Amino acid sequence: MARNRNAENPVRAATLRKWYARAWWVGVHVYGYVVLGVKGALSPQALPMAQFVVYLVVAVVTIGCYIVLQLSSPGQLDKRPMLAPVQTSSPKEAGSPAPVGPEDGDDTELLADGLGDEQTRDSADLHFCNECHVFQPLRTKHCKDCARCTRQYDHHCDCVGTCVGENNRRLFVLYLLLQILEGAVMIDVTSLAFTERDDINDWFKTNALFIVLWFMLMCVLLIVVPLFCYQAYLISTNQTSWEHARRSSITYLHNLPDKRSPFDRGIVQNWWVFLSNGDRNKWVHSTAAKPMIHDASSLV
Repeated sequence: MARNRNAENPVRAATLRKWYARAWWVGVHVYGYVVLGVKGALSPQALPMAQFVVYLVVAVVTIGCYIVLQLSSPGQLDKRPMLAPVQTSSPKEAGSPAPVGPEDGDDTELLADGLGDEQTRDSADLHFCNECHVFQPLRTKHCKDCARCTRQYDHHCDCVGTCVGENNRRLFVLYLLLQILEGAVMIDVTSLAFTERDDINDWFKTNALFIVLWFMLMCVLLIVVPLFCYQAYLISTNQTSWEHARRSSITYLHNLPDKRSPFDRGIVQNWWVFLSNGDRNKWVHSTAAKPMIHDASSLV
């Protein structure tokens, strides 16, 4: 019964996954630092002072970044009160196929041209979210796990328990990098802490705590390293995870004549815009027109 209720309520299910992920993160860190600290492996006596200080700084900064990321906002749109129904032309009446939405199953609809007031006409080619009752600017998607629309939606990350979007994606990538550094540091300290034994059974018994920690850290790195590399590729091409994975279902992407991102300005400039928090929504595709004339930010 509980599983069925969670399946019907994605927000509740996402909240549970968030707390499971937090429990795993806290458990790994508490176990790791307690084992290394109690056994004396992570101490000024076991390591050169400079190395110990660097490792300690990496640990503190990583934990701090994780906490800030948990509290960060991805750039969600404010929900509006229920609006009056917008009259759109029916695909059957118009004799044309239904427009492709940003993602299959999204609670959004594409507004048609020729609608009444000036604001609605300026909103042509924008999606209207039936859950948040707002027009979605370019690259915005409704997250069912958060029940909110997020600007420059990348993905809902269960590992950190939050959406990744316009406002916190740089922080998310920084956290991934710090987590890789911390994992490498802890693996290095753990490897140095192993005690040699002539008998293999004695070796396993003596180093059991370190063996468990070593495998836990490897599991973390097997998740974080590919994710960081994937994010680096997406940043280099100015894409989001959602755009890369669901390109054929996204209105402003599926009809483009080639597979490159319409926002791609080249690797160097893409990284500069990302790191400087510049305008990543600038349409630069040379053979396709931008799908809207006016900036939609005033409509939300």
